[in-house]
Amino acid sequence: MARTAPLTVLALAALTLVGAACGSDDEPSESATSTTAAQVTTTTAAETTTTTAPASVTMAGETVTTARLRVIAAGLCEAAQQAATDTSAAAKTFNSKSHDGLHLIARGLQEIDRPASATLLEAKQKVEADISSKAAGPQLAADLRSLSDVTRTSLARFNVTVDACPAT
Repeated sequence: MARTAPLTVLALAALTLVGAACGSDDEPSESATSTTAAQVTTTTAAETTTTTAPASVTMAGETVTTARLRVIAAGLCEAAQQAATDTSAAAKTFNSKSHDGLHLIARGLQEIDRPASATLLEAKQKVEADISSKAAGPQLAADLRSLSDVTRTSLARFNVTVDACPAT
């Protein structure tokens, strides 16, 4: 009986992989949101809970790793921290780490929630306007944090969780 549990787990894992392979065709489904899942286990004194976090998601027909999405979100927090003392560095960080990824997230959102996509693009536009007008550091930092909040909410629509920017 003790041997059946590991064998059952292996059999279920194999069936899951076979089922995923059989269901795939070369074209991604428009409703597909996750392509791979990783187990996340949370333990408390009272109980152990296991949830599935996607390792990648499909946005606008492109498979994107959650790690990449987290880098995009983290870039916003990094830029917000830099903005207080160096708006040029903040602009460089925003443009190199987050800008293009925000367009991808907005395109993915457009397929499932057009108003949320518009909200994300409007928040991004505020940051771009701050950068082009050379707004003061506190204004740029505030708009970057706001954009980070909108981005976090947007990613949640794809079951991707990211941390909020640390308080300054």
